Amino acid sequence: MTTPELAAVLDTGLNWLYETVQPDDAHQQHHGITIGLPAANRSYGFCPDGAEHLPVVIVNVAKPEYRDNLPPANPLEPGELFDLAQELERRGFTVRTTWNGHPAITGSVSLVRPAHPTLVAAVQRYHRGCVVHPERSVFCDCEAWRAEEAAA
Repeated sequence: MTTPELAAVLDTGLNWLYETVQPDDAHQQHHGITIGLPAANRSYGFCPDGAEHLPVVIVNVAKPEYRDNLPPANPLEPGELFDLAQELERRGFTVRTTWNGHPAITGSVSLVRPAHPTLVAAVQRYHRGCVVHPERSVFCDCEAWRAEEAAA
């Protein structure tokens, strides 16, 4: 069962992916946004341009613990990735595929529906790099490049 805190995280992230119109002069890094859920030791990523250029929702253990070079002591729970995929389906988002999950510290859910067209365009502008300093690509720190990032 989804907690109210996780529901709020999913509401926020999915709204950003699918409902938030991005300005025509904005760029967005393709990894998207991350929203923490500290009480559960989780963070959730909302990537607008992931596998096969489709959105991906990622669950991560926020603070993994390791002991003596063994696998993580606090991985994702068995079934946690499946439960996330089921919750996304319940909300009307068709799942394309999943990967990773228990016993790893991260799991990913690829969605079928593309992100909002203006967000996809913002990611494409990011990939194009700085038009003022093309030799710097996405690593520019000029005022124009920072303004595009701030507009998103």
